[in-house]
Amino acid sequence: MAIVMKHIKGVCCLLLSFLLLCLCGACGDGYKNDGAFTYLLARNVDNLDPQTASGESAWVVIGSVFEGLCRIDEDGQVVPGVAKKWEANYDDTEFTFYLRGGAKWSDGTPVTADDFVFAMQRALRPETATPSVDDLFILRGAREVYNKEIPESSLGVFAKDELTLVVQLEKSYADFPALTAGSHYMPCNRAYFEESAGHYGLSSEYLITNGPFTFTNRYSWVTESGKRAISLSRSESYKGPHEVRPASLQFLIDYDPALLENPVESLASGQADILTLSQSLAEQAEAQGCHVQVLDDAVTGLLLNPRAQSLEEPVVREMFLKTLDRQSLLDRRRDKEAQEAMGIMPSCVVWNTSSYYADGARLYAQQDDTVLERLPSLLEMLEQEKLPSISVLCPDDPESVDIANGFLVSWNQKLGNAFNIQPLPEEEMKSRVASGDYEAALYTLRAGGTTPYQVLKSFESTSYPSLLEDEEFDAQLHSLTFELSSYRRLENYLLESYIFYPLFSDKTYYAAGPGTRGIAASPDLSVNFITARKKG
Repeated sequence: MAIVMKHIKGVCCLLLSFLLLCLCGACGDGYKNDGAFTYLLARNVDNLDPQTASGESAWVVIGSVFEGLCRIDEDGQVVPGVAKKWEANYDDTEFTFYLRGGAKWSDGTPVTADDFVFAMQRALRPETATPSVDDLFILRGAREVYNKEIPESSLGVFAKDELTLVVQLEKSYADFPALTAGSHYMPCNRAYFEESAGHYGLSSEYLITNGPFTFTNRYSWVTESGKRAISLSRSESYKGPHEVRPASLQFLIDYDPALLENPVESLASGQADILTLSQSLAEQAEAQGCHVQVLDDAVTGLLLNPRAQSLEEPVVREMFLKTLDRQSLLDRRRDKEAQEAMGIMPSCVVWNTSSYYADGARLYAQQDDTVLERLPSLLEMLEQEKLPSISVLCPDDPESVDIANGFLVSWNQKLGNAFNIQPLPEEEMKSRVASGDYEAALYTLRAGGTTPYQVLKSFESTSYPSLLEDEEFDAQLHSLTFELSSYRRLENYLLESYIFYPLFSDKTYYAAGPGTRGIAASPDLSVNFITARKKG
């Protein structure tokens, strides 16, 4: 009997061990589903209508509550969204998107090809005032529809059936699927929109969604000043390619500014789950167990403010840019593998599925000390003895300060005046640039997507922050012809205006808290929480 009991105990122990192993396999390393995640928004969100919303804060929320035909993943690759697959004709002028069966709106109605047809038609109505309407002009007949020369029904977009969408383009554009990840291409339910009677997207009461998350309740978009927040929960209607793991997301609009004064502590304490950080802060965060994601989606350079009195004259801006020693500035980078920027476009930008600078073109003003020969006549024109002394804003980390000092070394030697730098916390510097309260800044330009249009749009007068107010630039932006030469011309216009001097091909650092896993940021400024998990 004792032997039998001993045998039974042994079997039980083995079974218990097996169960524990199974449980450990299920919970992995302690990260569990159904967590709650917090994201700090930089600005207020007054509109979540994908066809009319603007600004990074709105787009990051829209990316969680809506889903377009395609998404941009953390590697900058185009991946399926509502479209499970797509194909192009022989010359990339027509794309057929096959929608995922079972995709639904949050009210339970199916997402159909017509929802995308209506969204694009609506975005091209002048009264809609879509901020990125130029992005749609690649569609066949889009300009004519926008100008009301032909009816909406003549637009080169139609539903072959409920799950098949055909898109015809004005010209060959192999990268078109990347555009469909943009908010203005996201679907709009025709019947619901018409029933909303002008309120669509202005509050959670007047919005249905098709993304992995939806509003917790009809009043989960809080607009009371000081308490503003957007509360989302996992959508029960969403049937995507991946399981939606988080139970809820909280987008905070109003929060204690101290959370950004010590961002690493905010992540470590769980008060925020993901933040963009400087390289030095990202290193600190990683040392504290945070997961750091690095995107090649930025270019760092010298930004000059043409609205500043000291820099109104283009020839003055030219003098400052062409007297910089690019190599000496590169030598000041702590990352010795850092590379020169080829131009304004970050590395993630593509043209016909290849790097935008695949042809080896270098688009930036070359160092040219012969401009100093023109300095006496320039000073005579300005009626000054020396060039104006300007102040350069820069992030307050040691590397940025050292690079900004490199500007001063060149200028003090060659221009014979005293210049200074003003190191600031990152958020304060961003605020100064956004308000136009600066002369010059060591500035990192983020791509905002993988197409050249999205980068150039950063310089449009209506963008935030507004880096340039120039009617000629706006006019050229709005007449782009979706050809490489067209983008290059506009890029050269910026360079020849001496507004932004690209120096380094740079990166954006996202840090997620040590208790999280599976949050992924993308070059199009979206943050994917679908696979996010939290230690329990």
